[in-house]
Amino acid sequence: MMNNSPAATSKITGFALVSALAILCSLPAVAEDGAAANGDAETTNEANLWIEGSPAIDLGDLPSSPYAKLVREVGPAVVNILVSYDDRQRPPHARQMPSPQFNGLAEGSGFIIHPDGYILTNFHVIDRASTVTIKFEDKSELEANVIGGDPLTDLALLKVEADDPLPVVPLGDSSAVEVGDYVVAIGNPLGLSHSVTAGIISALDRRDLPIEGQEHQGNFIQVDAPINPGNSGGPLINMRGEVIGINTAINRQGQGISFAIPSNLVKALLPQLHERGYVVRSWLGVRIQPLDPLLARSFDLGSSGGALVTEVLPDSPAERAGIQKRDVIVSLNDESVDDSDELPLMVSTIPEGAKTVLHIIRDGEAMSLEVDLEALPDQSPPDLPGSEPTSEVDTEPAGVEVTAMTETLSRELSAPEDTGVVVTSLSESSPARQAGLRNRDVILQVGTTVIDSESAFQDAIDALTNDDVVRLKVLRNGRSVYMAFTR
Repeated sequence: MMNNSPAATSKITGFALVSALAILCSLPAVAEDGAAANGDAETTNEANLWIEGSPAIDLGDLPSSPYAKLVREVGPAVVNILVSYDDRQRPPHARQMPSPQFNGLAEGSGFIIHPDGYILTNFHVIDRASTVTIKFEDKSELEANVIGGDPLTDLALLKVEADDPLPVVPLGDSSAVEVGDYVVAIGNPLGLSHSVTAGIISALDRRDLPIEGQEHQGNFIQVDAPINPGNSGGPLINMRGEVIGINTAINRQGQGISFAIPSNLVKALLPQLHERGYVVRSWLGVRIQPLDPLLARSFDLGSSGGALVTEVLPDSPAERAGIQKRDVIVSLNDESVDDSDELPLMVSTIPEGAKTVLHIIRDGEAMSLEVDLEALPDQSPPDLPGSEPTSEVDTEPAGVEVTAMTETLSRELSAPEDTGVVVTSLSESSPARQAGLRNRDVILQVGTTVIDSESAFQDAIDALTNDDVVRLKVLRNGRSVYMAFTR
């Protein structure tokens, strides 16, 4: 039964009018000649789904990003490093990245420094590798040989054999870097090849940084450019397209904090890596301390820069050169020693036998001494991929690796020669590391047990059961400290 009331009729009429308008609005506009205004009526023009043309806002002639030009120039010299391991040799810090090419592959970054195929990366990227493959920007791959490596500065030199000269990126002067300078990092974070990040130099001369649980030396550049696992070994580039650092470490507890090896340190070690395959470090044979303003005044010094000699070790290069207690070493080969912490690294990177001039202040008078630096005793070359291992690598209990105290280590660490073991490595999950143990700490006691050898340390740890509290007495920078953790 239909409702013919005026109200119902009005509703039907209104609905019909709205429907008619909707149908009309959905039809394409038709020109006078009957064709669709934006195309033939018989076809659908997909261009009608968006606006094509000039920008709606005219901002004038904007300059292109300087980063884009820089990356175009240096990007081809940055490479992806693919590393496979024998499962028994896989280092604890190896970063697992899934790959269709290899099962259980670790990845890192590197960059070409010579058209003949020489490539720089981090030592921890290729440590204990069974194969090292270089993947270039054009996706081509070449097998690489490890020419040299230095675990202490986390450097490795690789070589590939290419048919044609390869693109390179030059090494710059890291001493010219200033806090606040713009920098770019290129690498393969998380396996994402040729990723580019940018930031600024946050700080300079950072030292004593634990990297991947290993002992490392260097005066690192701190940057805020995002660096992630896989960036290791990639270049840190200034705005002139020069490498001023090698990205090597990130702070897993913080964001925007990462570190790079200065390019000048790299250049100092490259000749030895190329010629020997490893670095032979030199030593001077002094114990030193920093100067504060009051201490500097007591020695009639104009500033607190330099390193104050507190002891000259017998039968050392320093003793033979005539260095004395209370001498203040202010420069080495005309390179100023602004902080006492700089001196050991400066000395160690000078090849043995190289002419070395120390500028010192003695009793208020400036003078110069020639020193014949010698190789630090008790050094051994690292195990490089493709070479015969020099020693077996055993992981000590509690995630701690130690070595016996030697005469050289005793001198370096101001520790007794007849007791203690020196921490050489800590795994990232080590409870001892979380309790505060650091590389180059000297472990004197486990509980009440005096430690005088590697076996004594292992026996003391093995004697404990799970969940036992382990107390360590440790010598660090000449001072005894205690720490405890649960086994």
